[in-house]
Amino acid sequence: MWGYMESRPNVFVQTYEQGIKRVLQGNYAFLIESPMLDYVVQRDCNLTQIGGLLDSKGYGIGMPKGSPWRDKLSLAILELQEKGIIQLLYNKWWKNTGDVCNRDDKKDSKASPLGIDNIGGVFVVLVAGLVLAVFVAICEFCCHVRRNASLRKVSHCFSN
Repeated sequence: MWGYMESRPNVFVQTYEQGIKRVLQGNYAFLIESPMLDYVVQRDCNLTQIGGLLDSKGYGIGMPKGSPWRDKLSLAILELQEKGIIQLLYNKWWKNTGDVCNRDDKKDSKASPLGIDNIGGVFVVLVAGLVLAVFVAICEFCCHVRRNASLRKVSHCFSN
């Protein structure tokens, strides 16, 4: 992929806006970092993410070596994560802004909730397997009883 891109410099864009515009014009895929992708896809129903993340890395804050703020800032960020405040802020600024695309009314979605029509066959197979197992167990029990009865008869004959 990199070889293809490198041989065609016109595939590169300078800004997010240029990349998004080219995607909307068609026949163009734009590789973008995941937070910006989440933000843009939430707001434009004509855009969608294809596949999963190519790489998953967090963000970091750079400080000079030996900075007295390093531990204080790290602890503050950990506390915000543990209390769920970072997730609340993400939802506030990314998802609950009012200009979010409502994807529920998209007709081309192939995903649907599972109902009895979708998984009913599983129960039929389970019940049939259970009936077969009980039948085999009863047959095995009967054979075992007959075998023991005939062995007792034979041993009784030899003891007399």
